[in-house]
Amino acid sequence: MAPSDRAPAPRPQQSAAARRTPPPAAVAASIVAVLVIGAFGAYQRFAQTGVFAIDTWWADTVSIERGSALFAVAVFLAQVGDGIGAAACAAILAALCFALRRPRDGASVLTAALLGVVMSEAVKALTLRTRPTGQLFESFGASYPSGHSMGAAALAVSVVLVAIGSDRIDSRLRGWITAAAVLWIAAMMWSRTALHVHWLTDTVAGALLGIAAAIIARRLWFGPQSAPVVRR
Repeated sequence: MAPSDRAPAPRPQQSAAARRTPPPAAVAASIVAVLVIGAFGAYQRFAQTGVFAIDTWWADTVSIERGSALFAVAVFLAQVGDGIGAAACAAILAALCFALRRPRDGASVLTAALLGVVMSEAVKALTLRTRPTGQLFESFGASYPSGHSMGAAALAVSVVLVAIGSDRIDSRLRGWITAAAVLWIAAMMWSRTALHVHWLTDTVAGALLGIAAAIIARRLWFGPQSAPVVRR
């Protein structure tokens, strides 16, 4: 057989075990993101006295009317993503992991939720940013970062990491799960800004904190990454 007629060699594929923990680069990036978010919060408290131009522009862009269909969607997301709703979703996902005999997956989900809350509340206490005026939904506490966005990201990314580490879920389904996770995070961020309870930078910081919490929690429970396995 001529060399050109030979079948291409199969590409190396990672085993599920090798995919179960985020790579060191992702963990390092998560830690850097947390530090940057904290530093930006300190900057807002001690140096920046006004609102950022991108925040006011975005608030005007996503403005909705009370009683509209978009308002109903935004309120629904706000209610689902509040403290009780986010905790219930994390508990359900963790319970499902335990039922499927994947206890470390379940533990990483709960750890991500708890770690995200701790980091978010710490940055809120540091920053003490005032919420926007003209709120369409009752909210309390400091504005930066957005707890709803953090919770949505921590849960969504935890789901993606569980799916990536499962040998029962093929690559196509993992792609759909990832797309749904991105959509969920973006929808929650839109909801918080459309209801004028957070600035855009609040939601970006919250989402990044949630992502970082999910990655760090996953790394804590699954340890160093395994070496890739070549399947023939």
